Amino acid sequence: MRDSYLESPDSHACVMRRIREICPAASVGIRSLSEEEAEHLKSHPAPIWSVRKLRALSGDWKPILDALTDDVFITFDLDGLDPAHLPGTGTPEPGGLEWYETNDLIAAVAAKKRVVGFDVVELAPLAGSVASDFLAARVTYRMIGHMLKSQR
Repeated sequence: MRDSYLESPDSHACVMRRIREICPAASVGIRSLSEEEAEHLKSHPAPIWSVRKLRALSGDWKPILDALTDDVFITFDLDGLDPAHLPGTGTPEPGGLEWYETNDLIAAVAAKKRVVGFDVVELAPLAGSVASDFLAARVTYRMIGHMLKSQR
């Protein structure tokens, strides 16, 4: 949600800000914001669920689903997962999403919306370990299945 990062408005730290300039977007699994992002969100409110707010929904995904359009593109940032499960990412942040709640949310989105595409980003493989790579592959595999199911 930054306007620019390292003097570039097209940095990975600015993607959601650029997306929201052209279409609606919802963010789930947020655990930290910069001061700039927090100030921007005060004057430009957006549907955002921190991990705490997501868990407070207790599996009732309706508020998130209501914030989405009928056609959705899912960008899945692997650093949204807890680093205990996926440490191989550019920005590991404690308190992230768990495997089952992630899958349940993606399944709920695909059951109610048409997933027109997706990406999976922020894998930073760790030397000597394939755990993060494998989990990223599993997320991708599941996303393919959910996307295809949503288009029936």
